[in-house]
Amino acid sequence: MRRPVVFLFLSFAFGIAMQHHIVQDGFFLILYAFLLTAAYFTARLLKFKNKQTSIVILFLLVTLLGCLTYYIAENRQDPLEEAIGQRCCVEGRVIKIQIKEDYWQMLITSENGGKRLVQVKGNWVKPQDMIGKWARVKGEVLLPNERRNPGLFDYRLYLKTTGVRVILKADSENIALSRENQSILFSKIALIKYSFLDRLEKVMEPEAFGIMTGMLFGDCSLIDDDTYEMFQRNGIAHILSVSGIHVCIVFMFISRLLGDKKTRSFYLLTVLFLILYAALAEFSPSVVRAVVMILIYIISKISYHRYDFMSCTASCAFVMLISNPFYLFHAGFQLSYLAVFCLAAALPWVNRKLDILKQKRKSELVIEGFRYIAPLIVIQIGMAPMTAYMFNYFSIASFFMNIPVIAISGILIPLGIALMPLSFFEGVGPIGLIFEVLAKLAELLINGMIWLNELFYLPGLGFFNVTSPYIFIMLLFYGFFFYLPSELFRIQYQRRKYKVIVGICAVILCVSCLASAAIGTEHHKAGLVFVDVGQGDCLHIRTPAGKNILIDGGGSSNYSVGEKILLPYLLKNQVKYIDLAVVTHLHDDHYLGIVELAKKMKIQKLGIYEANRLQEQMIMADTGLRKQNLLYLAKGDRIEVEKGIYLDVLYPEKQSDETYRTFLMDEHDENESSLLIKLDYHGLTVLLTGDIGLEGEQKIMNVYRERESVLNVDILKVAHHGSRYSTGDRFLDIASPNIAVFQVGKNNFGHPHPTIIDKCLEKDIIVYRNDQDGAVILNEKGEKWQIEALIEGSMHTRE
Repeated sequence: MRRPVVFLFLSFAFGIAMQHHIVQDGFFLILYAFLLTAAYFTARLLKFKNKQTSIVILFLLVTLLGCLTYYIAENRQDPLEEAIGQRCCVEGRVIKIQIKEDYWQMLITSENGGKRLVQVKGNWVKPQDMIGKWARVKGEVLLPNERRNPGLFDYRLYLKTTGVRVILKADSENIALSRENQSILFSKIALIKYSFLDRLEKVMEPEAFGIMTGMLFGDCSLIDDDTYEMFQRNGIAHILSVSGIHVCIVFMFISRLLGDKKTRSFYLLTVLFLILYAALAEFSPSVVRAVVMILIYIISKISYHRYDFMSCTASCAFVMLISNPFYLFHAGFQLSYLAVFCLAAALPWVNRKLDILKQKRKSELVIEGFRYIAPLIVIQIGMAPMTAYMFNYFSIASFFMNIPVIAISGILIPLGIALMPLSFFEGVGPIGLIFEVLAKLAELLINGMIWLNELFYLPGLGFFNVTSPYIFIMLLFYGFFFYLPSELFRIQYQRRKYKVIVGICAVILCVSCLASAAIGTEHHKAGLVFVDVGQGDCLHIRTPAGKNILIDGGGSSNYSVGEKILLPYLLKNQVKYIDLAVVTHLHDDHYLGIVELAKKMKIQKLGIYEANRLQEQMIMADTGLRKQNLLYLAKGDRIEVEKGIYLDVLYPEKQSDETYRTFLMDEHDENESSLLIKLDYHGLTVLLTGDIGLEGEQKIMNVYRERESVLNVDILKVAHHGSRYSTGDRFLDIASPNIAVFQVGKNNFGHPHPTIIDKCLEKDIIVYRNDQDGAVILNEKGEKWQIEALIEGSMHTRE
């Protein structure tokens, strides 16, 4: 078998993915082991000794090992997981410090090697005074948040890739540091790193310093959000987090620095320097991969063995997955290894084509120029689907930006490394002056990079938002991307084994279909999703014909809900634009998310209460929409979405302009005059109540005194996030819902009030709440509706 380690890595990774997405159960693992054993003995009994049978059995065996490795890792518990919600005292060595906006956090390792993330409010000391020391911390034990909306970030899974299973919330006064059991190695490395950064910060401007810190050590916390977004959308954000490119630049710099003669001493110094650099970059997956690959390259040179790029990459990935199978779901691991695999698979094919052109005596200058940029083009093409899947954008600018940016990085990174030893001579004669001059030179180069970045930052032209490709499309693309340029395909084609080629293509197609069906969810097809937007309301309605409607969009003055929750949620779930957004009233927790979304995604119509005609200019300025995009609503209006799906506006009634002026001046009135909307979706009815209180409910009941059945629904979106001043007994009896949904997040208002929840439970109403259940998802299954809470996974089915 050619490149057996690649086969073993893929089999093992497939087993991990299968256990994570499909099996998730010890019983099925035992069943799989039994079937594998049966297949092996059947092959022995029937005397199947051909190569293909052996390969299949080996694949099944390694896949089983992958499943087992993941199962063991998933079921390995931190002892603190039994103390969730309690205050505990833990001890461990500080190995990492991160500064956030309103808190700071440290990563500590206990004596048994387990890791804990401690999030701290209050004062903090310098990282160089903490890292390596033994810490004693008292705080509340919490589980990390799971994925709260379909397709979005799973913080708990991410932390598992770093070895963390629990979080401690602590105050700074509850942390005691000790020099006992202090790690000299960690302390010295931290001292080198942060002392250098302290001195560099005094010389460079803040923006340039933040970018330099990101480029050298992968810490992007000091980079302004807008600047980082520009780098990301232009497809060059990888330069701000230490990756394989950085390590390769460092390796080339060391090679030039130590001379061309490659002795054992040279290789030893190189290895030590690379390990030190990996430690400074906190051993991120991409850095570990690059360093290990260089180490294997060095070993091959010393031992006079052939170095195979593809096998080396697979070996590194295989070892990392054995040590921690959760790495497979780490974005850095996926992007780093995929980029290298794309390079290893397609670059030889490109080089062969260029050699053919050279033999035909084509322009040598053009050929060599293309050979120089070919790796970048291959990586850009190969990574485009994954970038679209993960980050929901496609960058044309990246094809133009990467070459000059990597060229600048080739100067900046060695310059930064050279500045490190010079920084310890700050203020010492000419050496201190040299440090300042070189730091200013680095700042000049960074400013040039920022200028280029701003020049190519062209929304809608240099880059544009895209929906996440389907899993089927992704697997099909990469299946053919790796097969068609391969040596295997070339040999089969030259030998005219067309049936074999068709067979392999059919296998790629079938595997893509089966894996897509197994891994994918139906959340992107869900008819109704009560989106978790924190302390706010948002219902996403998707029709069978593909129309998308939002009723409210959440919002917060402290967090961009529209940009950071709604936009990625919609793009991850294949929503390109919004056909209609309806805002029950203009308070931030209902309206602001829609305002922010309108600046990033097309909204064809915005429905608001009729009274807001008087502030039309303000709404148009907020959202960027035109007058023809605004739809004014009041009692009696019906919006026919499509056959069998419509929205009825039940309240408030149309009033005079004078009444509207009075209403707009009183925020309390605005709550009481929230649009009351009844959705009928193929017979399933939902009542959306905005923030109406007891007074508003009474007015509504008076309006429908003779037709109370109009208010009767299957699902009630509980008013005002479960405030004690809403959802009266009489109103709840008239609505008579089977399900109550509380759209609520962390707040200081006491929402939802326990009496409202108890009231629902006493009436046998099933309760869902976003703060505990995450998004609440309803799928239409024939004549039934399946209801799922994303976090808890509890389901109920209604005819």
